[in-house]
Amino acid sequence: MTSHEHYLNEVTRYDENIPRILPNSKLFFSTCLSFIPDTPLSILELGSGTGYLTSQLLKKNPENRITCIDKSPEMLRLAGMKPEISTCNLIEGDITTSLPDGNFDIVITTLTMHHISDNARLKLIHELYLNLHSGGKFICGDVFRPENDWAEQMYRTRWETHMKETGMPDVRIQETLSGREKAYPLIDTPHGFYKKMKTAGFEQVLVPLHYDMFGVFIGFK
Repeated sequence: MTSHEHYLNEVTRYDENIPRILPNSKLFFSTCLSFIPDTPLSILELGSGTGYLTSQLLKKNPENRITCIDKSPEMLRLAGMKPEISTCNLIEGDITTSLPDGNFDIVITTLTMHHISDNARLKLIHELYLNLHSGGKFICGDVFRPENDWAEQMYRTRWETHMKETGMPDVRIQETLSGREKAYPLIDTPHGFYKKMKTAGFEQVLVPLHYDMFGVFIGFK
């Protein structure tokens, strides 16, 4: 199997792997969704992938006007195959270089921001603040790194145990842990991310969920 074939295989299994990779995944996503009103809204979703969260946003209100952006054409193709997502605007693009035009009531992203550099993350959060309507919210659920290596090792051990208990193959577990190691220099601390949101202009920042290496941040404009 080539590396591209391996990637395509992982993409097609992305939705079923989320609960294996993300401990307390239901709580994680429900916390993000709980800050979105039930009224029809304009929503920008960054790193929308296969539409895992997009489908839940539409279940919350089928009249939500959702624009999705992701750099993976394969993931967007899978998202487009989901009937409930047919009304969404799916855009292939890089969130660090160009964002869709317009202003939004909600900007939401999950498991995406840790993939970009620290400077790009600060710049992007500032741009998102400007793209929100007055009274809008920026909702970010992501992975973070602790302030010291001892805590990081403890969290990785707990994470590995979770993946084993959910039946993830050992090869996939090692790939996931290796991915964490490679991405580690890019990953923000909760304190660092909070400071970026305040610097961008968010007067109120809430952290309703934080466990191990995962957390949810809400910025209120």
